[in-house]
Amino acid sequence: MDPFNEVKQDADNTKNILQSIIDKKNNSSDIIQDFNNNFQELEEIYEDLKQALIISESQPSNFNLSLDDIANRKNILKDLNNDIKRLKNSWEDRRNVKLRDVTTMSNRISQEYNQAGNPFDNGNGTGITQYQQQELIQEQDSQLDNIHQTMKNLNLQAQIMGNELEDQGYMLDELDYELDNVDNKLNRGLKRMNIFLEKNKETASNWCIGILVVILCILLVLLIIA
Repeated sequence: MDPFNEVKQDADNTKNILQSIIDKKNNSSDIIQDFNNNFQELEEIYEDLKQALIISESQPSNFNLSLDDIANRKNILKDLNNDIKRLKNSWEDRRNVKLRDVTTMSNRISQEYNQAGNPFDNGNGTGITQYQQQELIQEQDSQLDNIHQTMKNLNLQAQIMGNELEDQGYMLDELDYELDNVDNKLNRGLKRMNIFLEKNKETASNWCIGILVVILCILLVLLIIA
């Protein structure tokens, strides 16, 4: 399968996930974080496809691509860019609608209780309205706290990964240093071995010559005596 089409399939899957998130009524911090992560992934996929198109367009013959293939991939990128903008606008509109709904509901409750007489009114025109506002503020604070905690966890994980990579870098440097030492020792040992062998060769030759001389002397003596 063409790698371009494989990456395009990933982009289509990510678009479907984003659309399903937008269609959900829940507006919790987890949903917001999930959307942001998938949207960032979709933007990265778009940039990867864009770079791949630039490379293949400069040398289409190397990738067995025709001019029609290049034009088709340009249209795919154009459609993907439009989908990214559409999803972003839909997400922003959804969040704005949620905020307006909350504000409208709060104003409506306030008007109804003011007209009918608020049983929880403390005498200065405030009561359930302030409670609703405080509840909304607390919910927003809770969402911000969750986002802040998530960012702290991500930062901690990044620091741990950085420390691990740094430790592994030190270990690789030490291993490289040890390998250099072993290599140097091995070379010195081989040199000593070669010198030892050369010396032994010379000693063996001298012993052979000496033995032969002694044998010749004995033979000469025997010949003289005989």
